[in-house]
Amino acid sequence: MTLQEALKRLTDSGAELYCKICTVDDINKDARTIDVSPLDESAPILGVNLQANQDETDGFVAFPKKGAHVVVAFLSDATAVAVVFGAVESVIWTIGEDKPVEITAEKSNLKISIGDTTIEADDQKQIKFNGGENDGLVIIKNLTDKINELVDAFNNHTHLLASGAVAVAGSPAAQSNPAPINIPAITSKATKLNKSDYENTKIKH
Repeated sequence: MTLQEALKRLTDSGAELYCKICTVDDINKDARTIDVSPLDESAPILGVNLQANQDETDGFVAFPKKGAHVVVAFLSDATAVAVVFGAVESVIWTIGEDKPVEITAEKSNLKISIGDTTIEADDQKQIKFNGGENDGLVIIKNLTDKINELVDAFNNHTHLLASGAVAVAGSPAAQSNPAPINIPAITSKATKLNKSDYENTKIKH
């Protein structure tokens, strides 16, 4: 029975809605129900609904922690629903059925999915896009510094040719340079890079 059907039956019968404060004994995330024990020490209540229609997977549902206090409302002798939670373990919010948007929040993890596209974040400062199979994103400052080290090395690079290393022609006897020859640095120097040359400011981490 859906909550809509239960409310209609409750209204038609003239019965009054009543509630009990309970503690959570067990959680069934597949069925989206909980088993609870009332604080007034009456019989345990099994299969308490966590959402309006148990046949649907979209919508909003919160899963309380075991042992947490919840307020359970009775729509009939056979239908009860959790309406207020003391502490929750996780929350799932699903919108749509074809490529749905789903947000799942837990104590140390947040996941957002839109069809096959996913974004995950945890309490270790890690963010994953689509599972993170392509390894980490570039740390833009470190990349800029490393490339500019190569630019500096290129711009300042010189060669020193040792004495006797260069053969000299034009004499009956073989001759070579009597002193080292210093080849100066290039005159057309490379330009240093700025992170703005290749930074996508729309995606940050």
